[in-house]
Amino acid sequence: MKAHQSHTKDFEELTYDEQAKSINAQMANLGKAINAHLRKAESEGREVEDVRKKCIGQANNLVQRIYEY
Repeated sequence: MKAHQSHTKDFEELTYDEQAKSINAQMANLGKAINAHLRKAESEGREVEDVRKKCIGQANNLVQRIYEY
């Protein structure tokens, strides 16, 4: 999927520095998305701590996959 530099390059085609910048931006966006998800959970009367734990669990799974690479 083309998603970088006006959709002209695949992630693998980016330079090391471009990949690092992209990952940093994606992590920042993920943090914002999770915070919005937690706010939505609260506004809908859901158990925010349960939602938070699920998000942390997913993040931990990602970290584990990175360690295992």
